[in-house]
Amino acid sequence: MKHCRKSYPGPECLDARLADQPEGNWNDFRNELWDCYCAVRDRLRDDQRGLCAYCEMDLTDDNRQIAHFHPKGDNASGHNLALDWANLWFACKGGTQTWMQDEDKYLPTISDNSSCDERKGGLILDGHILAPNEVPAFPRIFRYEQGLGRLEIHPDDSVCADAGLDPAKVRRTIHELNLNCKRLARARNNVREGLDEAIAKLREAHVDDPHSALQDLVKRRFSENGEGRWPRFFTLIRWRFGQVAESYLQSIQFNG
Repeated sequence: MKHCRKSYPGPECLDARLADQPEGNWNDFRNELWDCYCAVRDRLRDDQRGLCAYCEMDLTDDNRQIAHFHPKGDNASGHNLALDWANLWFACKGGTQTWMQDEDKYLPTISDNSSCDERKGGLILDGHILAPNEVPAFPRIFRYEQGLGRLEIHPDDSVCADAGLDPAKVRRTIHELNLNCKRLARARNNVREGLDEAIAKLREAHVDDPHSALQDLVKRRFSENGEGRWPRFFTLIRWRFGQVAESYLQSIQFNG
C-alpha cells in the first residue's frame, strides 16, 4: 500500500450532481451520468497512476472499480459519502472474479483470497485503518518477509513510529484488507524473483560503475509501464532497491 495522491478540486460534473441531488445514490449516478462516471474513473486512474489504492495491483479493464473508503450506504452523518470525491478511490476487484484465469487476479477460495475493498465491504474502518492518502510518501513504512513461494507485507515498526504512525494501525490495515492472502503473496513473490534476477544479471555484467548501473535499473523499473503508470507492487520494488530507490524517488519529488 502506497501513498495515493488526490487531486482537487474533483470533477465538476460530480460536484454538480451532488449539488443537484444531495441524497442521490451511487448506482443512479453511474447509470444516468455514464460520461461523468468515466471522468471520475479516469481522474482516479491518473491520480493513482494505474494502481489499486490498496494492494498496488496494476488495474486493467477487466479488474478495476471505483471504491468508497467509507461505505457509500452509510448516511448517518447526513453527508452523502456516495458522491463525495474525497471518499472515492480506484481499486481492483479483490480477487472476486471467478472467471479470471490469471491467478494474480483470482485464486480459490474467495473467502481466503479476497482483498482490498471487496474484503473490507461495508465495514466502517475510518480511523482504524489507513486511508490511501494517509500512507506517507516518505518514509517507506512497509517491509517484506520471505516465505515459501510467498512474500508478505508488514509494517516497519521503527519507521512507523518515527513517522508518527501507530504500527498496530498499519498492521490492522494489512489484516482488514487481507493484503497477505495467498494470491497476493504469491504474485509479490513473482515480482521479487524478477527483481532478484535483474540485479544478478547486473552483477554478472561486471560494469565499470555498478552504482550508476543500479540507478539506471531503478529508473527503468519505475517507468517501464509507460503512460505515466507505476509498475505493480510499487512499494515492493521500492523496498527491494533500498536507498537507491529512495534517492531516485526523492529526486523526482514522488508524491503518489
